[in-house]
Amino acid sequence: MRKIQKTTTYFLPIYIVIIGSLLCINLNAQEQQADTLKPISNFKRWYQNLLPTPYDGPKNKLRIPMAVGYYDFDDNIRDLQLLGKLQPEQSLTIRPYILTPKLGYDSLLAMIDPEFENHGHLVERKHSDIQLLPINFLQKYNSHHPYGWNDGPLSFSKGYQFVGSGGVYMRWRNIHLTLRPEFFKTASDPYETSADWGQRTSALSKLSLGQSSLRMDFGPFSLRVGNENLWLGPGQFSSLFMSNNAPGFNHFNIGTNRPLKTLLGSFEFSIIGGTLISNANQSFENNNLKTSDVINTFSYAGIRFNSRYLNIFTLAYRPIFFKNFYLGLNRAFQQPTQINPSSKLSDYYLISLKPLFRNVYQDNDAPIDQLLSGFAKYLFPKEHAEIYFEYGWNDGKSNARDLILDMSHSAASIFGIKKLQYLNSETYLKFEAEATQMSQRPSYLQRNAGNWYVHGRIREGYTNENQILGAGSGFGDNLQTAAISINKGWNKYGIKFQHIAKNPIGVTNVLAWEGGLPSWDDFAYGIQLKQKYNRFLFNLNMEWVNSKNYLWQNNNKVSNVYVFLNTIYLW
Repeated sequence: MRKIQKTTTYFLPIYIVIIGSLLCINLNAQEQQADTLKPISNFKRWYQNLLPTPYDGPKNKLRIPMAVGYYDFDDNIRDLQLLGKLQPEQSLTIRPYILTPKLGYDSLLAMIDPEFENHGHLVERKHSDIQLLPINFLQKYNSHHPYGWNDGPLSFSKGYQFVGSGGVYMRWRNIHLTLRPEFFKTASDPYETSADWGQRTSALSKLSLGQSSLRMDFGPFSLRVGNENLWLGPGQFSSLFMSNNAPGFNHFNIGTNRPLKTLLGSFEFSIIGGTLISNANQSFENNNLKTSDVINTFSYAGIRFNSRYLNIFTLAYRPIFFKNFYLGLNRAFQQPTQINPSSKLSDYYLISLKPLFRNVYQDNDAPIDQLLSGFAKYLFPKEHAEIYFEYGWNDGKSNARDLILDMSHSAASIFGIKKLQYLNSETYLKFEAEATQMSQRPSYLQRNAGNWYVHGRIREGYTNENQILGAGSGFGDNLQTAAISINKGWNKYGIKFQHIAKNPIGVTNVLAWEGGLPSWDDFAYGIQLKQKYNRFLFNLNMEWVNSKNYLWQNNNKVSNVYVFLNTIYLW
């Protein structure tokens, strides 16, 4: 039986590729005009579409994965889609964004800045390419206490810290290798703490694989292994499921590298499996920066947890009759790597594909943590705008009745809008607003679900290296963000406001409005500056954070200066 399971595991990617290919109507979707459907008429054509895309000349076929966050390309790509310069086929809800055969690296750079010329080509051949990747030096500083998120390996701590990275992208036929290691050093300055929040952690100095990956393409399908950060969902500033808040983790990925066009519409999907680890010398973001009652204190069935396996299934769908509308879902399970279930394939490696409700499976008494979310996104091409929404649950539902009658139990949500307005042919005004709610709804009074990213059996929660994999604003926090900026090419000049309600339900199960702990609110006022100088790109986010009732202590008002500076060299 074990041999059968192993064999099935080894050949599963091939099965998925074959089945997906049979369902696909046009494997070269983005090579054609947007929204054009041409059925595959014979086996020969289907087979030819599985082969590597033919080479059409140098400098435009570099299908580089755009690393989440660090290149500062994420924002530009999203703007290009709203400006009508990037076709709307891709939802941009599964990232890193992989450049398409039609939109190569050079074409993307030209869209952002028509005068920019890429000098990073080392090898340009019919079947092979080597491209230097931008060099990044990211710095972060907090003057009073920990603040800031979506910064990968950098820790949630006070003081100065940095991460530097660079590397190369190499292609041989349909094999793509991205080598982009990172060296980082985190901070460890002392700051004011309390019994409820905060703990000084050790500084880290480490060289990691960073945003590295190896990918093999089969038409629109890919098999990928890597350590790069992932982003799942439509959120601009936060994601319920996966962001670059925590360091990347070792994982495999089976999915699409561009949308699959069918008679029903376009599909994008990914099946992800990876290993999450903890660090006894670091505080936990989902435990109010405390470690004492988490690390090395919990076991199940006599087994002490050392690491966890994470399995995620994500899907984005663009209906054929609603070409600017996207629907999607995310589902994740994590469980200790030491657990040995009866079916290694269905109950471990691909557990995210199991039926939705607990009347089929049980995780109440087992160390299995589940997250589920659905999302929607709608583009307004003429108005250069978008609206998006994500709603998720931090716990499984017993059945359909449980879902319908107690919809808000263990729920969290993200709602956002984005609007661009041309000021002239090259300059546009951008307005962004997003609200993230992770505090419990009133239903917790009858049925307590705990805060998001926390689990009773897996005490580490939804973390890697003790940092939250999703929304990094904090433990049960609510976050509102508004930003306005003037943009031209690489350059950006704007202001940003953020409000964070720190665990408004209360850290000790005492409601603030019942006379318990006072409300702790952070009000952040910041500037956003992005300026290109020759081949250097400077991206500055500086905020003054005014904390009311810091540490949930009455009249404890403090201020913090937060500086985030990313310096990029473009070849």
